[in-house]
Amino acid sequence: MNLSLNYLFQPSLNRFNCHYSCHFFLPPNPKSKPLSAHFGHTTTTIKLKFNGPDSPKPTSIQTKPASDVNPLPYSSLIQDCIDSNSFQRGKSIHTQMISNGYNPDAYLMTKILMLYARSGCLDDLCYARKLFEEMPERNLTAWNTMILAYARVDDYMEVLRLYGRMRGSGNFSDKFTFPSVIKACIAMEDMGGVRQLQSSVVKAGLNCNLFVGGALVDGYARFGWMDDAVTSLDEIEGTSVVTWNAVIVGYVKILSWEEAWGIFDRMLKIGVCPDNFTFASALRVCGALRSRDGGKQVHSKLIACGFKGDTFVGNSLIDMYAKCGDEESCLKVFDEMGERNQVTWNSIISAEAQFGHFNDALVLFLRMQELGYKSNRFNLGSILMASAGLADIGKGRELHGHLVRNLLDSDIILGSALVDMYSKCGMVEEAHQVFKRLLERNEVSYNALLAGYVQEGKAEEALELYHDMQSEDGIQPDQFTFTTLLTLCSNQGNDNQGRQIHAHLIRANITKNIIVETELVHMYSECGRLNYAKEIFYRMAERNAYSWNSMIEGYEQNGETQEALQLFKQMQLNGIKPDCFSLASMLSSCVSLSDSQKGRELHNFIVRNSLEEEGILQVMLVDMYAKCGSMDYAWKVYDQTIKKDVILNNVMVSAFVNSGRVNDAKNLFDQMEQRNTASWNSILAGYANKGLKKESFNHFLEMLESDIEYDVLTMVTIVNLCSSLPALEHGDQLHSLIIKKGFVNCSVVLETALVDMYSKCGAIMKARTVFDNMNGKNIVSWNAMISGYSKHGCSKEAFILYEEMQKKGMYPNEVTFLAILSACSHAGLVEEGLRIFTSMQEDYNTEAKAEHYTCMVDLLGRAGRLEDAKEFVEKMPIEPEVSTWGALLGACRVHKDMDMGRLAAQRLFELDPQNPGPYVIMSNIYAAAGRWKEVEDVRQMMKMKGVKKDPGVSWIEINSEIHIFHAGSKTHPKTEEIYNNLRHLTLQSKGLGYIPDTSFILQNVKDIKEEEEEEYLLQHSERLALSLGLISLPEKSTIRVFKNLRICGDCHTATKFISKITGRRIIVRDSNRFHHFENGKCSCGDYW
Repeated sequence: MNLSLNYLFQPSLNRFNCHYSCHFFLPPNPKSKPLSAHFGHTTTTIKLKFNGPDSPKPTSIQTKPASDVNPLPYSSLIQDCIDSNSFQRGKSIHTQMISNGYNPDAYLMTKILMLYARSGCLDDLCYARKLFEEMPERNLTAWNTMILAYARVDDYMEVLRLYGRMRGSGNFSDKFTFPSVIKACIAMEDMGGVRQLQSSVVKAGLNCNLFVGGALVDGYARFGWMDDAVTSLDEIEGTSVVTWNAVIVGYVKILSWEEAWGIFDRMLKIGVCPDNFTFASALRVCGALRSRDGGKQVHSKLIACGFKGDTFVGNSLIDMYAKCGDEESCLKVFDEMGERNQVTWNSIISAEAQFGHFNDALVLFLRMQELGYKSNRFNLGSILMASAGLADIGKGRELHGHLVRNLLDSDIILGSALVDMYSKCGMVEEAHQVFKRLLERNEVSYNALLAGYVQEGKAEEALELYHDMQSEDGIQPDQFTFTTLLTLCSNQGNDNQGRQIHAHLIRANITKNIIVETELVHMYSECGRLNYAKEIFYRMAERNAYSWNSMIEGYEQNGETQEALQLFKQMQLNGIKPDCFSLASMLSSCVSLSDSQKGRELHNFIVRNSLEEEGILQVMLVDMYAKCGSMDYAWKVYDQTIKKDVILNNVMVSAFVNSGRVNDAKNLFDQMEQRNTASWNSILAGYANKGLKKESFNHFLEMLESDIEYDVLTMVTIVNLCSSLPALEHGDQLHSLIIKKGFVNCSVVLETALVDMYSKCGAIMKARTVFDNMNGKNIVSWNAMISGYSKHGCSKEAFILYEEMQKKGMYPNEVTFLAILSACSHAGLVEEGLRIFTSMQEDYNTEAKAEHYTCMVDLLGRAGRLEDAKEFVEKMPIEPEVSTWGALLGACRVHKDMDMGRLAAQRLFELDPQNPGPYVIMSNIYAAAGRWKEVEDVRQMMKMKGVKKDPGVSWIEINSEIHIFHAGSKTHPKTEEIYNNLRHLTLQSKGLGYIPDTSFILQNVKDIKEEEEEEYLLQHSERLALSLGLISLPEKSTIRVFKNLRICGDCHTATKFISKITGRRIIVRDSNRFHHFENGKCSCGDYW
């Protein structure tokens, strides 16, 4: 009976395919007699045991070799098991071979080795190794089998050991050896090993082999040797998408996006069919390049290749469109995806957060959870970003609690997101606490906290964190670190610190980064160092629209508006199309030049390029026309705008107010359906700028009553209003509101306004307290405090602060020098003032302006060096202005130099004939010399020219109410008490040596009787305000009086006596400075 082997051994041994003829001869009683098989010319006896008479399946195989037995049937059986992954059956065959005493030859032994090596079981691999080591002879296949087996289980060290032994045994490597060994070198980061293997591959002529060459390409790409990777790729015969993917990924890894795109484009052109990994990589490249058009091309190609439904590719599409800012396509891909996974939801939530649609991100997050997907570190990070964007600290705290409960708050990604969330919500202390609890920190967490410090103006903390980043954690700053620090320097106007950061950038070799270079341009422009900004800008190898905009804005901010306009033209010649920001800067330049014609040209450009519906340009056009005096055009732009948002309405309100059309402003304000804090700020600032202080205050009170939230800008406006009144008690109340609202240490502008307000209200110590408590100080803050000391006559304190400012790395500017020169003048430090004036120009490269020259004339004149002052004026490189001649005239009054005073007055009469000040001062000089005819001549000159003396106005604040007095005022409810008090004080003062100086009466003695002269002096406005303070304020309290003109000389003398009689500290602020009267002396030293 003949039975085919296929039937007899199936399915226990599966099919046995071989080119030998094979027949089994079944004996009559197969249960007891052996079955003989004839293979060609060889006979092998095989004993079969059956389970039953009806079952042809053998339960065991016993073989017994004869001297002429051929091992080929076993080799074929073992190979069949290997090919079908039937490793257990193969091992059973091997077991039977051993039990039957069969001794395999080298060929069969290699097959058995393969069986155990490829099973994937570690025990089998160990057994394979044992068999391998026991082999008397090892052929190349045996070596390759073991090398490949260890490579499969990632035991790369053993791969390299075996490879070394193989080479030592004299075996040559082939196309099966090299890929595994190259893979091992890659895994062990043995770059030298890859280089050596490449040499061996070339010698073996295998560099063209698809698998060997592909392994080399992968190695080079992983190590970033992209030129070598591309060279090896070009040498390979045939194509493999895996190899091309390796090159693309290699370029992506080193951020060479353009080169990665070039490889992708090339593989398409030569006909290599991309897989889903290729498309995902190409989409990542498009996202990094922000190339929406390229992404669209890839999208079309992947659809054509049948990958539209691939979830992996779909996720990459969402990410690409998100990075390219195409929200519509992003959402469309998401909506059309048939199958979504966790990554899909993470991607779309992250996209919505990136688009700034934080509410939508939160909705998607909740929807994801409803569908059974879990929150993880990626989507929670996006939700924290959304919370930060919404400034939703409640949601942020809720997420923080969730992270703490799930022990995720120390995770570096989520922890960094928490730091970012708290920082953006203005809670930098909480951000710092989260930061400290992070088990591991990276540049992202450091940058998040650093940005928080910069946002809050905490310069010292920011710089300390920057140093800790490197010294404690060894983290190198990246471009985001440096741009954040440069923003800090820009905000503070601290170019000294900015230059240090610039030096660090050079050492870190990050200066050739377009983002960093542009931020450097912006920083130097903000700090007034336009030459540095220009040098960097023109050195840039590449400039984008933002770079051009920064330089244009720099010119515009520093008053070089013509240069800004020229650069705007050059920008277009260089092929950069102006965007909304560059056009906005140009419109701002038109405002600086009051050039409405140029503004109309820009308006036409905007219309031609269909940009007239851009909100920022609508606002800037209205603002430009209004400030250039073309209110009709401003109204036309406003009226023709279809969608009028609250910002445009606010600008139009401000335009009306600033043009004096307060009623129109109020009407528009009342008609606005939506009014926000900015709306109120617009009208408040408008009234305040127009000097309508009472109306501004009333609107502020109305704003509070209407439950509109005031902000930092509101408080800056009202605090500045208190400065201009001045009104200390109102200022104190505002300061309390600022503290209650939590605005302390959150705005350097507001805190600087408080310093200025307290200084101008005569509370210099309160100003210093605010200044000392500021976390972030910019150059304006330092100048405000130094100027305050200077105006109060505290020259020593001004100099100390000036030195401290420079030690802190703050670079003095023209305002600083003006303040410190004024301090020199008040202190009589002539030589020091001259030194600083010279140093300002030679050492600090700060050009002296008219104000500085005026200050120097005042300095010399105050010291009695009138001839030097006159010579200084005559040698000025610029034409002396009214203020310069006025300083000389004032010095002549103090030192009673009538001749030089006449010269200065004559120049003032020519330059500013309608200014009554010089006439009054010259009249006082004549009166002091008893030249009454000349006094009358001055009076007649004023009458002939129609010049009227500005009425003196003084005021005092009592119980938050401001009391205003004019000369001779008799309308106050306490008039009688005020005058009686003054008469009484005058009598007491005379007893101490006071002699009324009637020369400070402008009228001719013929107009006033001699016995009435002293009474006339009592009617001066500052003396009336002082008297009210004395009878109304508690004993020992400081009295603060303010006057719009220079304090009268007689009043100045009388106030010294009054301070001694009453024991009061009296502060009088006139148009020039503060006078601190105490115990019969004045801080001005009788020179003002």
